Amino acid sequence: MNEASLQFHIKENDYFGTLATVVDLVSQDLRKKGHRSNAETLGRLRDRLMHLQRGYRIEKIESHYPWTKDGNSFG
Repeated sequence: MNEASLQFHIKENDYFGTLATVVDLVSQDLRKKGHRSNAETLGRLRDRLMHLQRGYRIEKIESHYPWTKDGNSFG
């Protein structure tokens, strides 16, 4: 996910749901390959992300992030 995509999903308030979908796809792949324990762990993470999607949103609290040079990208 690039920064433009990240910003889009945050603006549309579906960042957690989108991430949950990606995690679920990886979980399904792991389950098919016989990694049931890892798939179950990701399933729990998916459920937590959906909880966040239903009740929370991301809001910017600082204009510059400490881990970037220009404050606008992930480096």
